[in-house]
Amino acid sequence: MNQKLSIACPTYWYPESATDMRAIYVHDINRHLVQRGHRVCVVAPAAAGVPLKAELDGVQIRRFPLLLPDDLAYGKVAQSKVGAVDKLVRMQVMARYLWRQYQALLECAKEEQFDVVHGHWAIPTGPALVRGSRKLGVPSVVTMHGGDVYVNKAEGYNFPTKWYVKPILRWTLTHASALTAISDDCIQHALRAGATMDKIHLIMNGADLARFSPSSQPFGTERPYGPKMVFACRQLFPRKGIRFLIQAVAALRPKHPEIRLIIAGDGFERPELEALADTLKIRDITTFLGWVANRDLPQYFRSCAVSVIPSLEEGFGIPAAEAMGCEAPVVASDAGGLPEVVENGVTGFVVPKGNAEALAGAIDKLLSDPAMRERMGKAGRQRAVARFDWMRAAERFESLYEQLLTQPGASS
Repeated sequence: MNQKLSIACPTYWYPESATDMRAIYVHDINRHLVQRGHRVCVVAPAAAGVPLKAELDGVQIRRFPLLLPDDLAYGKVAQSKVGAVDKLVRMQVMARYLWRQYQALLECAKEEQFDVVHGHWAIPTGPALVRGSRKLGVPSVVTMHGGDVYVNKAEGYNFPTKWYVKPILRWTLTHASALTAISDDCIQHALRAGATMDKIHLIMNGADLARFSPSSQPFGTERPYGPKMVFACRQLFPRKGIRFLIQAVAALRPKHPEIRLIIAGDGFERPELEALADTLKIRDITTFLGWVANRDLPQYFRSCAVSVIPSLEEGFGIPAAEAMGCEAPVVASDAGGLPEVVENGVTGFVVPKGNAEALAGAIDKLLSDPAMRERMGKAGRQRAVARFDWMRAAERFESLYEQLLTQPGASS
């Protein structure tokens, strides 16, 4: 695309620093658009003490002060159990957020003429994004990340069906100029939530494959976690299924005494997971790293024997693409978009979600067969390069912008 665009990016979540892992994938999209010569200005809420103006990797960030309660923090919105009074509080907070997000977008537009408004999450960001773009007379693009349209009542994941969410979500999906989905599975959930296929474009997530690449010396000259390291990079929430991985590793320890479980990530389920590791007597071989900066993750993927994604729900599964970029074989559940990322029997194994025994069986195969690990790892790298590079995603967003900007009435 020859035209260099000015892109507004309203979003409920955005990293606050280079080491902040929250919604890092949104920043990955933006920084690759910047690398392609476009200007991106993020508009997002700010907690106390966070600068209202900043720049990160060339992406301009403009924030507006807004205090959000803990149950509406990153990762908790869609799976927090709240009572009737708290639902009313949520409605008030969301109404305040949407108004402030809308106002902040228009304020930014006074300083810069935007060509397109491309934001993230149909809920909670979408309504303010679409309304703001219509006010500015420019096209709107809403990227759906899965959780904003995904429903799994069995796992307590039904936020999009709430009576105070459903009509607003449907309005957003039908009034945006275009919607993008990160997987075919995400598309199906969006259609059930009220979207129409003519507005949806499949643009998969990716990985920074220059950063997530193979190396013969993952931790310099040492492998501190041994030759049978099982690695998971996950938010520690129930829907990410880490409890099943802990159970699988406990079952495998007698056969593989050298096994080590390393978990990068954090979340409100961490105390329960640590207690489970204690109960199953594998706390001594389990390390909870907490959040690990994106720039430091490759060394863990390169060092592991197996990377595992045991999710019960997953829009795409970026850690799978990152692991594959590092030539690590992947064991993933069949949740959501994961089977679209991991090719079963080629780049790893796909097993039924919520099944610790199946996880253990797949991990066992890989731990027992170094040649298989190497073969699947190399196949994973090839697949990642062909399909899951962030720069490819940026190119597809460019093509979508160009299509919208040449369509009459695209902003309506």
